[in-house]
Amino acid sequence: MRSKNIICILFISLLLASSTVCLAADSASGAAANPAIPKVGLPAGFKLLAALPEMDPHVNMTDYITEFYGEKDIGTANVSVGIYQWGKPGESYDAKITFIVLLDEEHARSAISNFKSQKTYRDELARGLPIFGNATVNGHEALEVRDIRGDNSFKYLYIWNAGNIVSFVEGNGDKNQSLELANSTGL
Repeated sequence: MRSKNIICILFISLLLASSTVCLAADSASGAAANPAIPKVGLPAGFKLLAALPEMDPHVNMTDYITEFYGEKDIGTANVSVGIYQWGKPGESYDAKITFIVLLDEEHARSAISNFKSQKTYRDELARGLPIFGNATVNGHEALEVRDIRGDNSFKYLYIWNAGNIVSFVEGNGDKNQSLELANSTGL
């Protein structure tokens, strides 16, 4: 009977020890998973309004990356978003920086491919609109998108990956300011 109790105590101790190790691994990977949203060193005219999920952990972050889901599997994603004011409040749209941390570089490239394959962009390319270009952001090759808005104006978007991290910057109609915002990511 005594050996049965010892075995039960050892088993319970082993379970508790293994769950502690798992929790430590999860919290360590979570800290490294989300790059910091730029808060300082922003280009002139940009001001941080919100950093998500940091300021509101109840926000469904997948709502911010629906364009990255598609034909190719991207796996699980850890998302953080910075929302910036760049123009007059109520008169202009917000600029955003989104970081999507994926399992590996292959999933990151799949996410970018899915973004480029959106129906809206396929239709605009079919009409001969030059919406895609190339850019360099912090030493990385990036996709530059001239995103056409409802009033026929456009804003500049930049998308690139640094390993398993996809950076997505939604700037404004000024190419230089938008590129400066992209470079402020540090990635």
